[in-house]
Amino acid sequence: MSRFTLTENKTFKECYYSATLENGFKITIIPKDRKAMFAMVCCNFGGADIKYERDGVIHTLPSGTAHFLEHKMFETEDGRDSFLDFDSFGGNANAYTSFSNTCYYFSCTENFYENLNVLLSSVSSIHCSDDSVEKEKKIIAREITMYDDSPSTNVGRNLRQALYHAHPTIYPISGSVETISEITKETLYTAYEHFYVPSNLSLCVCGDVDMDKVLSAVEQYFDLPRTERPKTIYEAEPEHVVRDRIVESSVVASALYCIGFKCTPSERNDYESTRRATAMRLAISLMFGRASDFFCQSYESGLINERFYAGYTSSENSAYIAISGSGNDYDAVAERVCEEIERRKEIFFTHEQILREKKAAYAESLTLFDSCEDLTASMAACAHLDYDEFDCIEMLRDVTEQEIRDAIGSIDTRNRSISIIQKGTDL
Repeated sequence: MSRFTLTENKTFKECYYSATLENGFKITIIPKDRKAMFAMVCCNFGGADIKYERDGVIHTLPSGTAHFLEHKMFETEDGRDSFLDFDSFGGNANAYTSFSNTCYYFSCTENFYENLNVLLSSVSSIHCSDDSVEKEKKIIAREITMYDDSPSTNVGRNLRQALYHAHPTIYPISGSVETISEITKETLYTAYEHFYVPSNLSLCVCGDVDMDKVLSAVEQYFDLPRTERPKTIYEAEPEHVVRDRIVESSVVASALYCIGFKCTPSERNDYESTRRATAMRLAISLMFGRASDFFCQSYESGLINERFYAGYTSSENSAYIAISGSGNDYDAVAERVCEEIERRKEIFFTHEQILREKKAAYAESLTLFDSCEDLTASMAACAHLDYDEFDCIEMLRDVTEQEIRDAIGSIDTRNRSISIIQKGTDL
């Protein structure tokens, strides 16, 4: 336990312990007196890591490689599925890939350390054959086809492709049937060797556990020299959008739409960029949240319905506002949204409105600590950053009115696109 550092927030009475091995592997333990325990290994490698530089050499991976690798990490040396081992110890395991991370996790109420050994063993090495890779291509191709048939997925994907010229966000995390056909066993081994290095991995555990036993388990499986993560390369991205409109037809009861505003991105996902993102999210909630004047008036008039949602997405070298909903008045909605943004640049919110919004967001953020699973996922990802969830919550309290005003002022309502999934004529 002496190798762990305690971090606590006395305001909302939460804490965690953290340690970093000499090779860079990061461990976070969140003590919780709960029967269920969670553990997650997070690799800072996701759908956006397509082109990168390592030791002066430029590498390019087919889109979908990180997700494909996730599927193969539970294959053992003898060709078995390690999910069977989790089952034998009463563990419920799964994994997922985002644009920035790949995460492997389990929950259990007993045999925690046995399940932890299975998790660490699965991630500490890769075993796959040419035949198993070819078989997996068929499985993932079916998964891709399923998502391609989802209008709600397509409306968001199309928006990103209308907004961005070159950023990897235009590619689905799982890739396409064409790109995964290019993936070979050698592709997966190369990606694993380059990205699944200790300095690019973190383990987060939430529950009543022995911290020294957790540390010993990590050291057993990751007793490796330090190797640095490759540097992801992003192509130059023009400020303007690709196109102002993209339309598809599908089997929908009424049209789906997603209105996007391309924003100025940050080159790093650090504390300062996260603070700016916090200010922007508060600004969007003030303008378009369920308690906003815009939402109440537009809902009452029938312009929008309960499916209306506004949010902000930011990552390295990309940032955009997405406002989605359903109905055939999408052009009128887009016009009203732009009018509201421009109006709020001139007629700002009152101190009382901002304070109320900040309090609501602060209270909602604290509910994260009620879910061990969500808290584990958030803290595992934060281990690779220069801030944690404690900082994110405090940002909500500390962000100034001027920062929120600046966030609204930075939105260029002319630099927008709209993605529409309209009702097919055969419906």
